[in-house]
Amino acid sequence: MKYPILITLLVGVTLILSRSVAAQTIRFVAEDLPPYHFINEAGKPDGGLVEIARALQKVSGLDAKIEILPMARAHHELQTMNNVVMLAWLKTPSREQGYKFLGTMCKISASLIGLKENKLNLTDLEHAKQYRISTIRGYYSEEYLRSAGFSEDHDLVLVSHYASLWHLLYKGRTDLILTNTQTIQRELDALGLDSSQLEYKLTLEDFPSQLHLAANQNFPDEVARKISAALDTLKVSGRYQEIIQKWQMPH
Repeated sequence: MKYPILITLLVGVTLILSRSVAAQTIRFVAEDLPPYHFINEAGKPDGGLVEIARALQKVSGLDAKIEILPMARAHHELQTMNNVVMLAWLKTPSREQGYKFLGTMCKISASLIGLKENKLNLTDLEHAKQYRISTIRGYYSEEYLRSAGFSEDHDLVLVSHYASLWHLLYKGRTDLILTNTQTIQRELDALGLDSSQLEYKLTLEDFPSQLHLAANQNFPDEVARKISAALDTLKVSGRYQEIIQKWQMPH
C-alpha cells in the first residue's frame, strides 16, 4: 500500500508546483529599441510590441508585466528565469533547441550601413573584411559576423547600445554597422543625426528575419500554450495587424 500512497503524494505535489509556476506573474522583457519597445516620455514602456504584449495579457487572462531592460540583463533573465518571455527574440538555427518560440511578432531585414562619403562598393561579406564593422554585443549579429570570420582582434567593434553604434559611424570610428534597417529612422531622429548621410552598402539576404516571442526551456508548457493561442487570436481578429500598421512595422 505504500507505493500507491507515495505515487498519489508525488502527483499531488507535482500538481501544486505546476499550478504555482503557472500562477506566477509573467514578465515580458525587451530592450530599448524603438519603435518596437522603449520607455516613453511619461517613463512607461511603449512601442508596437509592447502594445501587442498588453493585448496578449488581456486575451490570455494571465497576470503579466512589461519591463524595458538593458539587453545583457534581458538576455540573462530570459536564460535563467522560468517566468520571462522576450518580446522580440530572433529565431536562428543555433537557438531553436535552447528556447521555446511562442509565435512570430514581426520581421526585420539586416544590412551593412555606411556613410555616403565612404565609397566602399561591397560585393559580399567577405569583401567587407577589409573594413571595421560594428554591431551590438549579445545580438545575433555578433554571432553572425564571428561565424563569418570577423574578430575583435582585427575588424569587429562591439558596443552595448544603438546610440553608441551610430555615434561610432558618424564620427568615423567605424566603417560599417550591421543593424536592423526597420529601426534606423527612429533611432537617428532620437539622436539628432541626419539620415541623408547614410547609404546601404550590402543587404544580407541570409540573415534570419523573424522576431519571436521566446522563453527558455523551463517555461511552463501550459502558459506557453496560452500565450501562443492568445497571439493567434489577435491575428485572426485583426487586432495584431492594426497594431503593426499603427507602428509601421513589417510582418
